[in-house]
Amino acid sequence: MADQPQFGVTAVGFQIKGIDRIVADQQARARTMFGTDVDLSSGSALRKVMDAVAWDAQELWRGLEAQYYSNFVSTATGPSLDLIGSDLGLSRRLLQAGGDVVMTLGGGATGRAYALPQGTVIETVNPPILSFRTAAPITLTSLAPATTVAVQAVVRGPAANLPANQQLQLEPAWATLHLNLGTAAVTPSNPQAFTGGDLLESDSDYRARLLGMPRTIWTQDALLAQILDVDGVRDVAIFDPLGGVDVSQSYFNMFLFAQRAFSMPRQIGSPYYFDVVIAVEPGWPWTTGGGNVPGVYDSALEVVRQWRPVSIFPNIIDANQVDVGIRATLVVQGGQAHDAVKGGILAAVHESINKLRLGRGVLYSDVMLMARTTPGVLDVQNLHLRRCPPAFSAINFSGARFGQSVELGPGENLLLAPDEVAVFTVDSKLSDIQLVSQ
Repeated sequence: MADQPQFGVTAVGFQIKGIDRIVADQQARARTMFGTDVDLSSGSALRKVMDAVAWDAQELWRGLEAQYYSNFVSTATGPSLDLIGSDLGLSRRLLQAGGDVVMTLGGGATGRAYALPQGTVIETVNPPILSFRTAAPITLTSLAPATTVAVQAVVRGPAANLPANQQLQLEPAWATLHLNLGTAAVTPSNPQAFTGGDLLESDSDYRARLLGMPRTIWTQDALLAQILDVDGVRDVAIFDPLGGVDVSQSYFNMFLFAQRAFSMPRQIGSPYYFDVVIAVEPGWPWTTGGGNVPGVYDSALEVVRQWRPVSIFPNIIDANQVDVGIRATLVVQGGQAHDAVKGGILAAVHESINKLRLGRGVLYSDVMLMARTTPGVLDVQNLHLRRCPPAFSAINFSGARFGQSVELGPGENLLLAPDEVAVFTVDSKLSDIQLVSQ
């Protein structure tokens, strides 16, 4: 029996029995019961009945397979995944409603450009007040006073599914703090309704949250999972010099980390501090600043207060943002639209770099591969990576450089400190891409 095929629950998972094996087994049993000369040709009545039963048996096997894999987070889908999440105490989240808004400039000065950054806050005029954030930067002038930009609700749920033609405005507190419009005014409008707030997150997103959910409390993993769930957080890292995160410390590997959440043995009740470095999504406010959009700092502080051990206090710090650019000469096929080729490369690099985690550098080979695989590109020459660190910073754990732009040599990777995060913008002046037709 050991050399026979195994079906059902096995050591390597659930092995489904195929339709061919089901038919073969049925025919073998029929010969055993009715003799070897029984008519099992395709036109016989017995064969037709057996074939019909075989298809039902196949569906039963499929159901058993689905039932087996619905017990695991990595393979469950739909309602089965929801049930697992209910057992873990983590429900599937609603999505943020979104749509398009037309931003119209009024009273703009001639020859002046009015830049509205990504994350510009728009709100409804009439109660209940609902806030939305723009998903891309825009520029308005007296010659081009109107443009359309995508927006996303700050709060999840169907309440932000606004009907069309609602009365909207720039949030006054946010505009006063971040914009300098002078006598000009910007009026937003939504010619179409906002949708998507009544939808639930996908299985893949929900599964990732369930897999990352720790099964213990008062540990670094538990704290990381809770902060990553805060809206506006791109990535987070905990720097605990006495708990083992910073491996450069001389006393690393001298403590029993599995037995202590954050520190070496200490007197109960004595205060201890650790650093939480948070990389914020582009355009999301760090502090609330009097507006209606909750800042990442305030939201994260509230979460940490609930998930920290007694007398252990957080020092929440904004990560150092490193702007990344590229310089290269591309040889493209004749007849290719240069703007389309350049836009494709910038979009691919933007999507890749802006997914990198804290401390994760930009690899030269990755950028080269994205450039070479862009449709229409024949060759990539003189590729260089560029970086522009911030002018100043409140922290510096591992030799970050400030106030200078650097162009790296050919083949050199852009390395980042543990408290730095890479950011790439499509319209960055750091990027210089020249295209030559062959």
